[in-house]
Amino acid sequence: MLSLIGRAPALACLLPFVGFCSIASAQIPQAILADGRVLTQIQPPRIFATEGPIWNLDLANQGIFVTGRKITIPASIDGAPFFIEGSSVFGNDGTAATGIGGANFDRLLDSAAIGQDRDFTREGDHLGPRRLGAARSLFNTGEARRVSDSVDLVRSPLAQQQIEQNYFQMVQACYAVHDDILPPDFLDRAGLRGADPANWVYPSMTGGTFKSAGTIYQDANGNEHFVPDTEAVIELSENVATGVVRSVARGSATRPDSFVIGDMLVIFSQDPRFGADVFGVADAHIPREEFFRQVQAGQTTLDTIGHLVGDHVMFVHEVLTEMVDRQAPVVVSLDRPQFRIAGARSEARWRGVVDKPEEVDQFFAVLYSRGLNGAEIRSQIPIALIPNIDTPGASYNVRLRAVPGINLAAVTHIQMEARANVGIDPDTGLPIFAVVGSSERIDIAPFRQ
Repeated sequence: MLSLIGRAPALACLLPFVGFCSIASAQIPQAILADGRVLTQIQPPRIFATEGPIWNLDLANQGIFVTGRKITIPASIDGAPFFIEGSSVFGNDGTAATGIGGANFDRLLDSAAIGQDRDFTREGDHLGPRRLGAARSLFNTGEARRVSDSVDLVRSPLAQQQIEQNYFQMVQACYAVHDDILPPDFLDRAGLRGADPANWVYPSMTGGTFKSAGTIYQDANGNEHFVPDTEAVIELSENVATGVVRSVARGSATRPDSFVIGDMLVIFSQDPRFGADVFGVADAHIPREEFFRQVQAGQTTLDTIGHLVGDHVMFVHEVLTEMVDRQAPVVVSLDRPQFRIAGARSEARWRGVVDKPEEVDQFFAVLYSRGLNGAEIRSQIPIALIPNIDTPGASYNVRLRAVPGINLAAVTHIQMEARANVGIDPDTGLPIFAVVGSSERIDIAPFRQ
């Protein structure tokens, strides 16, 4: 049941990307920094990859220091706005409006996550606040507490102090509604030792992780910049727990939504730099209200991905469920595309899930290609849905080899499309089918072999 959302690519995954950029692209990639500087990819492309704790941020130049080098975060690449995967910036309504990139880089700071970006508004009836503020620093706890003489370091002991207080307050508030389920010594395990806050100990944590992969660019002065044009993922951690929910509690005005798995307290993330989402069948977004309508203590099994503070408290970013939102449109996933181009033996394969198959009357694989005149050609192939036995929804498998009238080597994009019978055409007497759900339209160039 566990998802692989947010995983960084292996180094081997960079090789097709580099070949594609250097051979198939007619224009050398360019990145634009927040101050308007233009960076051009060095030719032939030189690749890099990182995965490690964040040491520092260069606010003036939108850089993230990780594994001994500075990764430059552009405002855009080839005209497309660039955002770090896994990050979010909240709009005025409290929902994630966009990710964090070069244009709003300062939103990564701890000071923003405990200050300007907090949102105390309620998510719905009997639901907790959206974001009370960070409970863990982007940096190593010891470094964040240290008063440094270096003007270049962006750590703040005052910010770390507020982060620790946020943690203590949220754990106290949530423990009060789960104390009959959690162990009697839970607060002591979580660092809240005794009644006197002077004795409380915030767990020491390593800094947030930045995963990146890309190529080296240079500016007009010949300075090199490591630009993550393949992948850029940020997370405070990627801790995982799976199990049956033992206790669940909606929040209040000052208490976050929370639940218990095993002896671990799980709190919906209160850090405005990161998501706090529930996903259902086909990775469909499940509204928080719907989650609480369906979750049942002692029965519902959940996968959780988030960041631990210490060993017993998780601030969850992704809750993976087998729930279906009956009020939402049909959701279709498209996973693991593979295109092997080998003349007459060419083959295309992918698979996915549909969350509400009972609302689907027709299901098609749609292949897009280019004709001799450059016009886009749209071809569709009917695909069977296979009802899942133990979970809601249905799955499908696409495997194409010799398809009359379709040249797999010319296919540029793929998509799945679900349709429903919505009535009868009065003129022809034939049924009318309308699109009720579709997958993302995927550029298959990176998936060619």
